[in-house]
Amino acid sequence: MPSLPSVGLGAALALTAVPHAWSALTPLPLAALLWWVSTPQAPRAVAARLFWGMTAFFSLHLLFLPLSFAQLFGVAGALLFPALFVLEGAFYALLGLLVARLTPTFLGRVWGLAFGWVVLEWLRHLGPFAFPWGTLGYTLLPTPLIQVADLGGVLLASLLVTTLAAALASLARQEARPLALALPVWGLALVYGLTRPEPPPPTHRALLVQGNLDPLDKVAGRADPLPIYARLSGAAAGAVAVWPETAISGDDLGRLPDQPLLIGVARPAQNRVEAWDGGLMGAYDKRRRVPFAEYFPLRTPLAPLYERVFRALGVPDPAGLLPGRLDRPLTLGGVAYGAYVCYESVFPGIARGLVRDGAGVLVNVSNDGWFNAGNGVEQHFQMGRVRAIETRRFLLRAGNIGVTAVIDPRGRVTQALPTRRAGALQARFAAQKGTTGYVRLGDWPVGVAALGLLGVVWGRQRPRSDGTFRR
Repeated sequence: MPSLPSVGLGAALALTAVPHAWSALTPLPLAALLWWVSTPQAPRAVAARLFWGMTAFFSLHLLFLPLSFAQLFGVAGALLFPALFVLEGAFYALLGLLVARLTPTFLGRVWGLAFGWVVLEWLRHLGPFAFPWGTLGYTLLPTPLIQVADLGGVLLASLLVTTLAAALASLARQEARPLALALPVWGLALVYGLTRPEPPPPTHRALLVQGNLDPLDKVAGRADPLPIYARLSGAAAGAVAVWPETAISGDDLGRLPDQPLLIGVARPAQNRVEAWDGGLMGAYDKRRRVPFAEYFPLRTPLAPLYERVFRALGVPDPAGLLPGRLDRPLTLGGVAYGAYVCYESVFPGIARGLVRDGAGVLVNVSNDGWFNAGNGVEQHFQMGRVRAIETRRFLLRAGNIGVTAVIDPRGRVTQALPTRRAGALQARFAAQKGTTGYVRLGDWPVGVAALGLLGVVWGRQRPRSDGTFRR
């Protein structure tokens, strides 16, 4: 049976996640959850409590998925996602089982979970099934603390969140020393965030175009997007016009307006951003494909199952995308644009790689038109803002329904269009050089540090000569 306190604490944690303005309060429900799951003696009980808590977390945090797909595809669309929520809860249950078996004491479990949590987030960014929604570091976005992302990425922010939560949970056993250490660290991070220099004044312009088209109409061939985007791009006045993900198909390229363009193009088996200026100047292929949407694991042996799902949704059997091959910045008018596509905005390594290759500004083309309910559009946008902080680059985002906006190198939204309304944004930005600590080193330092701290916790749990354990 579900554990009601676990479900309640998981729900409370979800209610402090992005995109809520109060998300910096996340250490409080996380501390309560760590205390609750670390209390039982039996490792299976620890795992069960964490399973129910995190299944509830993802069910609420990702509620926009079943709500949106139910509107698009009926009940069958909603039924696709409970398995995802259970799977995510199972990952955290496995973490809880491992930590509980290695650390028999309450404090050992609290701190083992705090550091193991960041290791698990690190792993959830890797591999073909990567799905990093729910990363706790994003909850610091409303505060200057998020500026530490230029040192260690969003995972460093996660480490701040989990250590403070563990320190608060430790107070339940009258152990105040961890909090006495955690608070000065948060203070230093706050000072670091408040003292980051202002970005340079804008020196370049671009036109970010938002078509506000129904994605199902495009898939079914009921819409002709090109005239809409061409009309909205008429205000570019020589600046680069940026069109969203899959704004047009490859068949439309012969009808492009005569102006510099960065376009989301749907080509056979490729989702691309193409640079045009009197001809094709370069292209970027989407590299992080969405599992079970843009590629289908075990497609051949599971073909009958996939066919039933597609039939229930009422969609043609999709072929999926090939792995991306082109991954360099795109240059127009002397500016190197680091362009990437939609889902890739939640993978810090994509933007980091483009900046390492010379991108002076980031460009994210997206289509969140599939999310018609809940806060999925805003959630996706808020997570993507951190890429600007990690790389200290301006970020231009063009979305089909939004959010279309300019984000400065401190992660602040300086310009934006209203969502779900066609329009064009006269974006102002500066192209920049230089690299941050995160661009140079990536996620490895924080991931290895969290893994090392987990090892220290484990080492301290070995019994003393008298058979007792350190607290």
